[in-house]
Amino acid sequence: DVYIELMARARHLSSLLRDACASAGFAASFPVVGTLLGIVCGDVGNVRDFDDAKRTDEQQYAAFFQAMLAEGVAMAPGAYEAIFVGMAHTTDVINQIADAAHRAAAVAVG
Repeated sequence: DVYIELMARARHLSSLLRDACASAGFAASFPVVGTLLGIVCGDVGNVRDFDDAKRTDEQQYAAFFQAMLAEGVAMAPGAYEAIFVGMAHTTDVINQIADAAHRAAAVAVG
C-alpha cells in the first residue's frame, strides 16, 4: 500500500511541476517511473531512454535548480538524477514545492 501511495504522490508532484513550468513558459517534462520522477529541460519531447534524456538542456536545469534552491527546495544538483518522493511529502509539502516551482520557473526563464 505504501508504494501505491508513493507512486500516486510522484504522479501528482510531476503534474504540478509540469503545470508550474508550463505557466512560466519554462520547457520541462517530469517523467515518472514508479516512485521516482525525473526532470528533462528543454523541448525534448517524449523521453523513453537515456539517449532521449541526454538531450536535456543542462543550462536550463542549472537555472531551475538554483532558482528552486533560492526558494528553499533542494533538488538533485545533476540533470540526470531522480527526484525521490517519500511519505514525508504530504499534500501540503507537495503544494509548497509546486508554489516554489511557479516562482522558480519564472526566474529560470529569465
